[in-house]
Amino acid sequence: MNVMEMILKHLTIVDHIRVGAVCKSWWSTNSTINFLPDSRAPWLVVSPSSPAPRRWSLCPISNGRRSFGMEIPEAFQSQWCCGSSKGWLTFSHNPPEVFLGSKAHLLNPITGATLDIYPCSHHIVKGIISTSPLATDCLFITLGYEFFDLYKTVTVHNLGNHMFERLEIDDPMDIMFHHGSLYVLTDSEKLNVYMFEPCHKVLVIPVPSLFRKGDHHPGSYQGRLVGADGDIFIVYYSTDGSRSEPQQLKVFKVRERGLRRRVVEVNSLGGCTFFIGGFSEGVSVSNMKSSLESELIKSDCIYYRRRVKDNLRRYCMQTGRTVQVAGLEVAGDLLGWFTPKSRTD
Repeated sequence: MNVMEMILKHLTIVDHIRVGAVCKSWWSTNSTINFLPDSRAPWLVVSPSSPAPRRWSLCPISNGRRSFGMEIPEAFQSQWCCGSSKGWLTFSHNPPEVFLGSKAHLLNPITGATLDIYPCSHHIVKGIISTSPLATDCLFITLGYEFFDLYKTVTVHNLGNHMFERLEIDDPMDIMFHHGSLYVLTDSEKLNVYMFEPCHKVLVIPVPSLFRKGDHHPGSYQGRLVGADGDIFIVYYSTDGSRSEPQQLKVFKVRERGLRRRVVEVNSLGGCTFFIGGFSEGVSVSNMKSSLESELIKSDCIYYRRRVKDNLRRYCMQTGRTVQVAGLEVAGDLLGWFTPKSRTD
């Protein structure tokens, strides 16, 4: 056992998966090793947007470039990847037996565990989970569109009793489940906090305006939620590349004082690194060391892209400057971030 553990600590994640597939004894030893350090960058969930068909794969970042890590099982390749949350991926499609809706599939690509959920919204933009979907108290939350509906909705699925509830929210922009609460960011400059235990409670927190009065251009910016330890951050970035703005990215933090919460602008991530994708949960990595992933990944920076046709960008909180990330050619690709989890519980 001790010799095995010494060997396993030097293997890559993909090799860990291969070792665990040999036999029950090796899988048991492999499952006790923490081979996913918190200081590593997340993987890319990527697929070319064209030509069809899509090919989803997981790619770690190595030596300033993306390297091939794992290919998604063939059964999911034709489906739409619409979520990456807590080590699980969400795929959806619209089978004929689900009338005016869709069927969602949760996949842990490290362990191979899967779970089917239906019916869901006709078009899922983003799916997240509160904890492992193998737990009886897991909530599956979707941000999406109903059939023939122009407005996004948020739906909470209780996987334990197969019940679901559609929340009454105007203009939801992003969702995140963090430390027992569901956070919903809206386009109307509000942050709704839903607490489900011990009783259902809703808290609405105003968000400082990004624009001067009368200067709001609908669709010209996006807001994303990121959880870092016990804190919630809101990252706003411009999606309009034709406009010249003095600052195209702003970061806010939810601060708590007793029972009161308010949102304030900040100019530091406390040494963390944020990774933001379209359909994936915002990822925060603490104590990021440049030497681990070459000079590509730096601390106190935010990695994002404005549109699908753009390459990855890096915003430095210290300098306030945005630069294009060299080496990672992802322009035109469907892109999200994935944090591997080795355990199924």
